[in-house]
Amino acid sequence: MVTGWSPSNFTSTTGLHIRYLCSAVAPISGHNFHLLMPAMDSEGTLVFLQEFKKQHPDKHVVVVWDNAPCHRRKDMSKIEGLTLIHLPSYSPELNSAERFFEEIRRETTNRVFESIEKQEDLITKAIKKWGDDTKRLKQLIGYEWIKRQWEVVN
Repeated sequence: MVTGWSPSNFTSTTGLHIRYLCSAVAPISGHNFHLLMPAMDSEGTLVFLQEFKKQHPDKHVVVVWDNAPCHRRKDMSKIEGLTLIHLPSYSPELNSAERFFEEIRRETTNRVFESIEKQEDLITKAIKKWGDDTKRLKQLIGYEWIKRQWEVVN
């Protein structure tokens, strides 16, 4: 559930500026949680999961995500009240968060930003627009197979 926000091979006189959007989106409820991170590695992913879990202290949370290398750290599965399910490799069509990322990318595609802060502001506005409209978000990411499975387990 992560995407980078920098043109490939982009450098400036002040160095490389990359931020990563980490998002958790719930296809049934439309609830969502996002962090812009300075790195996308297993340490950053662990921080994201810990912060995400803090938002749901009294609930058991299930995270379904891809098999990115940063998602494979063993101690992530030891977070109390959190279950991690890995999707098969090379199956972005099963990961509904990818649809969310497509919409966020649409906001920044083919644009030049004066600073990373201006780009982050635009990304933050797009996240808020989608995050505040849970009905629209559920329509975007609520794949039928997910809804059917939810009905089976509930």
